[in-house]
Amino acid sequence: SAAQFLSMQPEVDPKCIAAMGLSVGGFRTWQLAALSKYITAGISVCWITTYKGIMSPGNNHTSTVGVFTMTHPGLAQYLDYPDVASIACPKPMMFIGGSRDDLFPVESINGAFLKLHKVWRSQGAEDKLITKLYDAPHEFNLNMQEDAFTWLNKVFNNHQYLSN
Repeated sequence: SAAQFLSMQPEVDPKCIAAMGLSVGGFRTWQLAALSKYITAGISVCWITTYKGIMSPGNNHTSTVGVFTMTHPGLAQYLDYPDVASIACPKPMMFIGGSRDDLFPVESINGAFLKLHKVWRSQGAEDKLITKLYDAPHEFNLNMQEDAFTWLNKVFNNHQYLSN
């Protein structure tokens, strides 16, 4: 993987490799953090929700071809999106959402945030989880970016914080 290759480069600290993405990139971020030992932290922007929260008529998840990039057949019977994202626990993770995001209802974002906090808290790692809802649409604006990079800098400057 790219993260594994990056971890082997002499100029890279393998304890300081993050994944970050907006929209489907945010969706991929928490999956990478959950599945790759080389990703040590993650920032998911505008893609965390509950499955039920986005399964409504007219939502882009039910009406566009892109949904196939986010479908794991049969998985929803057993795990919701925040359940899968929680596989990344206890890694440091930041989940950012927008209260005016037309793609994700605020209630479903908040529901996902609650589930994530429950898991990180159960593992004694809630201090490694940040969830923030901004007064913003589906975007990664300057304020979000400043908060994300400030948090990531804090995480990577405290290596004990990264220990599992």
